[in-house]
Amino acid sequence: MDDLVADTTGRWQPNPQLRALLHTDFSGNQADPDDVIADALDDGGYLERTPGLTAILQDHTADPAARLLACRALTSWADPLGYATVLQAAAAPDDVVWRGQSADRFFGQDDTFGQLGDAVGASRDMVDERGTAEPRLAAARALLSLADRVQFDRHITSLLSADIVEAARDEISATLERGITRLTTGERIPYDLGLQLALLTRAMRTYAEPGANDATARLTAARPGGRALRELADTTGDSPWNG
Repeated sequence: MDDLVADTTGRWQPNPQLRALLHTDFSGNQADPDDVIADALDDGGYLERTPGLTAILQDHTADPAARLLACRALTSWADPLGYATVLQAAAAPDDVVWRGQSADRFFGQDDTFGQLGDAVGASRDMVDERGTAEPRLAAARALLSLADRVQFDRHITSLLSADIVEAARDEISATLERGITRLTTGERIPYDLGLQLALLTRAMRTYAEPGANDATARLTAARPGGRALRELADTTGDSPWNG
């Protein structure tokens, strides 16, 4: 997990409530939150910790980084509140309270939406048990609609499983169109938008190959960067350096 920071003076530390919920495993030992989130799916352990995390997520005075972790956990567990919170965040991405609370190590840019994407993707195996398949798809579609505006990097692949791609064709196509247009303006973009668009193009190829071929050509002409060109080449078999 990328570094969470509560302020600019030092490394973030969870408060006692969050430490008990997501930094302590089910044997009472200190643990990484990602491990706790995964382990909580065994034998319904997530039910024990859901009320406390719900309280944190709904507390508007709580530490933003703690609320992000609570959202990630609940979403990973296919909880309706987690999905609803993802939808709210996607509706107003610039106003999300936890923006900037986590940054990737490669670009130093906010990666909170990538983390939410991972959580939505990871929740697939829980939606039947919890009856939340439709809210999951709605959350995924909302996040994919942001992929021309915020950083996801390779986390976007968590949102490109076959079921999501089938439900999100319109969002993928529209996001690609906006993103390619944005690249052609010469705007300085502080993260690898080209890579994100290349990964969306690969997904588009599964349902609209002619459209994907056109998107590939236009994306390549927009000079999307080496990582994007390599992804496109892996799909088409062409050298990323042609043209």
